Amino acid sequence: MLTSKLNYRVLITTLAALLCASNVLVAQESRVNTDPNYNPDATLFKGAANNIWIEVLFKATPAPGSDSVPTDNLRVDLRPDREMTLNVEIYNPNGSIPLVVTPGGMGDIEGFGAFAKNLAAASSDLKVIIMDRRNLGRSEVSFASAEPLSGEEAEDLHVLLQRLNIDSAIFYGMSSGSRSNMVLAERYPEQVDALIIAPLTGGPIAAQRLADEYFLSYLRDDSLTSMEAVAQTPLWKGYMERNSPELQKIFREQNIDDFLRTMKMTGEYLASFHAKTTLGMTDEQLMSLEVPATLILHHGQEIDFLHPKVNARAATTLLQNSTFKIAPNLQSIVDEVLPFVREYTSARKAAQ
Repeated sequence: MLTSKLNYRVLITTLAALLCASNVLVAQESRVNTDPNYNPDATLFKGAANNIWIEVLFKATPAPGSDSVPTDNLRVDLRPDREMTLNVEIYNPNGSIPLVVTPGGMGDIEGFGAFAKNLAAASSDLKVIIMDRRNLGRSEVSFASAEPLSGEEAEDLHVLLQRLNIDSAIFYGMSSGSRSNMVLAERYPEQVDALIIAPLTGGPIAAQRLADEYFLSYLRDDSLTSMEAVAQTPLWKGYMERNSPELQKIFREQNIDDFLRTMKMTGEYLASFHAKTTLGMTDEQLMSLEVPATLILHHGQEIDFLHPKVNARAATTLLQNSTFKIAPNLQSIVDEVLPFVREYTSARKAAQ
């Protein structure tokens, strides 16, 4: 009888271990190559290569003149308003038209700074500001979030402009970056001269897959019982490798329960927009935005399931004074952006 009980306990223990290992493998599988358009960079969605803009936006080839663009590298402390320090670069710091570029995906200056600098090279009038959003790049981490991350990022942008002594700016958002910019425009319209959404994220595939890969997959990984364990996953391992001992220490001191709660809250929030025009904003919220104008850019291809052209077109029926343009390469983007920013920056100044 004793032997049978021992064997039973061994069996139960073995099954529990196998189940735990299976959960870990499932979670890890969602963060490895399962997509024919796989991009190995941990800051991007695995299928990012089906967006033909990827070579234009991500680690872009420097445009003529970009190597001579004046650059300020800043660490901007948002305290006491926000418990956060952001890594910021400003191209053409003496430019007269503030243009804030908010990266997409889980991207940062390392991935999208070259594109932002290419925009600055197109005109010395443009004062192009790009930052590593909280928890990314070389900015500080904080997982004690009061709301989904797009809201936290919008509040960071609100204070960042104050710290940089910029009353208002035009905001160029790429995918997830555009969500933060739209939230900012809803909450603090006086700070937003106009929006450039390039591209807009929407549709059920985006809602399910982005929510899962970027956030909810961590909840299925039973090995994540500490921040040390989180630091071994691809995105956060890269964060730790690129950052200073001080920022590594701040990361390790985060509460694992706060981390998992933020992943759950943000992932479930994104997934809830599966039937809406865009992720992170209801149709009613889009209709209520009062920024002077919104330029929605798209690369024109039909294969981008995360940024469907039909959703971008639909958004123009909801956003006041909005336009939709196809701009498949850097020059066509510049050709659309320069007249737009000059028109709406001038309009805001004339009204003051």
